[in-house]
Amino acid sequence: MIIGSVCILAAILFFLAIKNVHREKQFMRRSLIAQANGLILSMEAGTRTAMMGMMGWGRKQLQLLVTETAQQPGVMYVMLVQADGLVVVDSRNDAMKRIEPFPIPEVGKTRSRMISGRQQAFQVIRAYRPWFGCNCRRAMVQTHHVSELPDDLYVVVGMDPSPFQGALAQDMRQTIFLFGMMFLVGASGIVSLFWATHYRMARRSLKDIRILTSTILDQTPVGLIATDSEFKIRQANEAARGILLQQNELKGSIKEISCLVPIFSELSSGAQKVEKEICCQFFGTRQIPLLINASVIPGEDGYPAGYLFVLTDMTRIRELEVELRRNERLASLGRLAAGIAHEIRNPLSSIKGFAAILGNKVNEDEKAKEIALVMQREVERLNRVVSGLLEFARPPILKKKRVSLSDIVNHSISLVEDEARTRGVEIRFKEESKEIVVEVDPDHFAQILLNLFLNALQSMENGGILKIRVHEHAGKVGVLVADTGPGIPPDQLSRIFDPYFTTKSTGVGLGLAIVHKLVEAHGGSIRVFSSPGSGTRFLIRIPGVGTAGHIPGQGLDKKWQ
Repeated sequence: MIIGSVCILAAILFFLAIKNVHREKQFMRRSLIAQANGLILSMEAGTRTAMMGMMGWGRKQLQLLVTETAQQPGVMYVMLVQADGLVVVDSRNDAMKRIEPFPIPEVGKTRSRMISGRQQAFQVIRAYRPWFGCNCRRAMVQTHHVSELPDDLYVVVGMDPSPFQGALAQDMRQTIFLFGMMFLVGASGIVSLFWATHYRMARRSLKDIRILTSTILDQTPVGLIATDSEFKIRQANEAARGILLQQNELKGSIKEISCLVPIFSELSSGAQKVEKEICCQFFGTRQIPLLINASVIPGEDGYPAGYLFVLTDMTRIRELEVELRRNERLASLGRLAAGIAHEIRNPLSSIKGFAAILGNKVNEDEKAKEIALVMQREVERLNRVVSGLLEFARPPILKKKRVSLSDIVNHSISLVEDEARTRGVEIRFKEESKEIVVEVDPDHFAQILLNLFLNALQSMENGGILKIRVHEHAGKVGVLVADTGPGIPPDQLSRIFDPYFTTKSTGVGLGLAIVHKLVEAHGGSIRVFSSPGSGTRFLIRIPGVGTAGHIPGQGLDKKWQ
């Protein structure tokens, strides 16, 4: 494109230069013709004046006039030539009586040509008619006998073109210089324009690449930290700031993170890649399991130009591992419980029947009758335990439909209001201004909430507050159930959803296990947050309407932890 543009510019300037030279030549030609015509008219006027004065006039006088005329500045020679080319009078005496071919002009017209030879000359040719329009020639012929002069004479004036050619050459040099400068300036401008455009495009591309790189880094779910050779942080993405609990830009040296000291030691000792899983502690008791992948960024001289750290938060993976192990235990326990329940239920029915028969036969023995009643009650209690085992082991059959979440929560609250009033517990239900519609099994979901409400009420023996909140965020619906009870010790949190695990003196420990199972059957998840003295919070997350399956995320977790 640059070469094409420069060639077009050169062609335009060349055309303008040629046109300018042609104009200068035309000007020179017109100037010489005008000067020659003036001389010819002067000769005709002089000849006519002399003939009208009847002075002695002849070839000698005509030769003298031609010679004198040739003495004018810029005139090289003057000739009078017949139509056949015979020179009659010549300002150069040695050039007479010779044939000088020349183009004959039309009547009243002037012709010109450039003659090259020993000396270059510009010839102007015109008919010589000093006696045109008067009777002076007849008188001249009769009186002075000049009949030897023919009627068809032509004046050939040789003009000196050298002054004009010198000026033309100088003008040509100036034109070439001017157009050369214009070409250089134009070519430089075109090249500069292309360079500037390329520079702007390169800057725009670089800016786009930086934006793309920054977007990719910020959207990457793992933490990325780039440092220089002195471990000073040069760049960090949002995930890294979130993992390290730094909402502002990470500044300073990464060596300030004490848990990464083993990584620095290995990199400083010459290791090119380091991969370790460590546990970092932030803000006192909070610990995060991190998988660290560190590598050297090589420089041109072979020495490290910097280091790249990839931080992966393993918290969710560890939780999934725990949840997987729990599900495996629950599945095994469920299969075992189902088998045991079927084996126990038949003997229980027989024992209950025999206890009833024995009670009817000992009507007079009050003690034996009481023992029979105790046996019946224990059999019924054992039967309830077996029923609970069967319910836990049996996959739930859900009949989902779209219902208002607030209606289910309010219905579940109405079932525990009397017990809450008895225990001195205040129930606070906070919902969003808009109605949240969910697709669940209303009965089973009400059972989930009822179990959580009863657990919370039973943990607040001396009264307290039961908080219930519903919220919709990023395609997920969350239900928070929080109490102000004594909380759960950290060593028991991992077992809170295990069957037959309970922190209460009464109960069999199947309530939360059934809740966990029903929540998962709805495609959701349930998490517990608690510490001694700060109460307990259960967070249920289920897919919103139009969301297929469970969507992992921590938007609600961070909001309600």
